[in-house]
Amino acid sequence: MKIIFKYFMVFALLLSLAGCSAKEEGAATTDHAATTAQKDAEAQEKTASELAEIVLNSVKFPQTVNVTDKDIIDGMGIALSLTEEYAVIQQMLSVDVAKIIILKIKDGSSIEQAVDSLQKRKDSLIHDFAFYPGQIESAEATVVGSKGKIAYLICHKDADIAEEKLLKEIS
Repeated sequence: MKIIFKYFMVFALLLSLAGCSAKEEGAATTDHAATTAQKDAEAQEKTASELAEIVLNSVKFPQTVNVTDKDIIDGMGIALSLTEEYAVIQQMLSVDVAKIIILKIKDGSSIEQAVDSLQKRKDSLIHDFAFYPGQIESAEATVVGSKGKIAYLICHKDADIAEEKLLKEIS
């Protein structure tokens, strides 16, 4: 009888340890899901300026300036009324054609309308501002897109590389 009791106790101990292990695995899965959700939320919480800075640092841009004058941005055909925030960075001298425009669209506003205005800006860069071979290369490589509430334009000869970095941040 004592032998059966000992085997029963060992068996009970093993079952309890197995149960603890399963609970820990479940907790790890839950923690991973929570971490992933938190990272997604943090990416959506980045400001337009922070996202523009990520793009700016992703490839070698010429010297740039932040454009903050709303009249200049409005002159680019960008409807700021659609945005809750924005960032515009462009080349310092007209020798280059380089530009980053990041728009965070307001809830209830049309992302399609914002992308359309950025596409018109791309067309303007190609037809009105690109005269020399380097400028033409950058203007024609310009990417326009959107993800979630973010609409963007990246004008650079390596815009596709910069877009990849941006999309990793907002995915």
